[in-house]
Amino acid sequence: MADGILGLGSSGSVDLSSELITKLKTAESTSVLDPITTDKEDTQAELDALAEIQTMVSELLDLVDDFDLYTSGTNIFDEITATTSGSSVSFDAADTSKLNPGTISVNVSQLAQKDVYQSNTISDITSTITNGGTLSITVGGTAYDFDTTGKSYEDLVEEMSYYSKLDVNLEKINDTSYRMIVKGTESGTANAVTISQSGTTKLGFEDEDNNHVLKAQNMKAKIDGVDYDVSSNKLTMENGLIIQAVSTGDSSINMERDTSTIVTRISDIATKYNDLVDLIDSYTLGDEDTAATISDSSTLKSMMSGIKEILFDSYGLNNEESMFKYGISFDSDGYMNVNTTTLTTAVTDNYDDLRELFVGYAEKEGLGTRLKTYLDSLDSSTGLLTTYEDRLNTYIDTLSDDYDTASEKLDEKYTAMATQFAAYTVLITQMENAFASLKLLIDTSTSDS
Repeated sequence: MADGILGLGSSGSVDLSSELITKLKTAESTSVLDPITTDKEDTQAELDALAEIQTMVSELLDLVDDFDLYTSGTNIFDEITATTSGSSVSFDAADTSKLNPGTISVNVSQLAQKDVYQSNTISDITSTITNGGTLSITVGGTAYDFDTTGKSYEDLVEEMSYYSKLDVNLEKINDTSYRMIVKGTESGTANAVTISQSGTTKLGFEDEDNNHVLKAQNMKAKIDGVDYDVSSNKLTMENGLIIQAVSTGDSSINMERDTSTIVTRISDIATKYNDLVDLIDSYTLGDEDTAATISDSSTLKSMMSGIKEILFDSYGLNNEESMFKYGISFDSDGYMNVNTTTLTTAVTDNYDDLRELFVGYAEKEGLGTRLKTYLDSLDSSTGLLTTYEDRLNTYIDTLSDDYDTASEKLDEKYTAMATQFAAYTVLITQMENAFASLKLLIDTSTSDS
């Protein structure tokens, strides 16, 4: 067959059409889709940078929390160290904020205890009690009556155990005998237990000399010279100090302010703040060869302005306190510096002033309290960093939709073009075949002449 006209025809037209479509689609995809992909990558890089900044803000928040007036634990200015002597009591405190430095002396002359009764010996706990009558037990003024007749010892104990103020058990005391043990669940005379029985078959609880084995009594102690007579061996003072008596005798606790970590913790805050400054600069400034990872730095500038406003402000009830008075300063590059010598002296000589500066009061919050509240707000549902993150995520979602839409349009366009090229190929092939037949007639006519 002769060569196709226009350089097309036969199988060559199909191959050429497919190659041309691929080249055209690749070129258009590069110009339409690649910019969207680049934009998505840049936005994701910005999100990753923001996540690093959020992590560092959280780390700074953890450090500042120690200086918060409303911290769930104990702020660093209220921490107490204690040394104890003696073994009659143990000391504890869930919250040291109300404890004051000083020594507390305790003399325990009597421990609190509960009433404990034992029955006469029982050889068979499954046997039935006959003529036992009513067993009456009074605990702290509350009376309980139990009909014993016709019940086994096991059944009676089970019934008595339903009551929360009674602790009743059958105890095996040797190879052949048991005793029923009846106790009050709480110590002290206010929770005293008395037992009487109306029947002729006595269980023995009324034998005060032999079977009332432990008698309820209060703890008696002198704490800093003040007499205490209470039902429990555990005493919680108004300042939050918990005293647990374990034996009679003398003990004491000496409490002092723990100032050992204040300077270190303030220095840690300064270091973390400076790290945050460096991190933000690294993502927002860029250089001659590389564009800034974060293109819109207004949110971060607003955040740092908010932090600096708190750091530079005045505190104390009369606005007389400032961190600049105690060896904390900023250099020309915006870094926080701490003169630990000056600050250490202030911890010793101006402790209350420093506490007022960093912690403050409900009516005039300190630097640490305000900074903690501000940093905590940044990740709230309407906070600066949360809003910024939401905006970037929304933009990525929009770019993804744009990419999918543009990609679908390109597919539709070049699918249609492939269909058109296929139709053109059929038409051209028909024309070439007709031309070949015509050419054959011409060649035959010429040869006959």
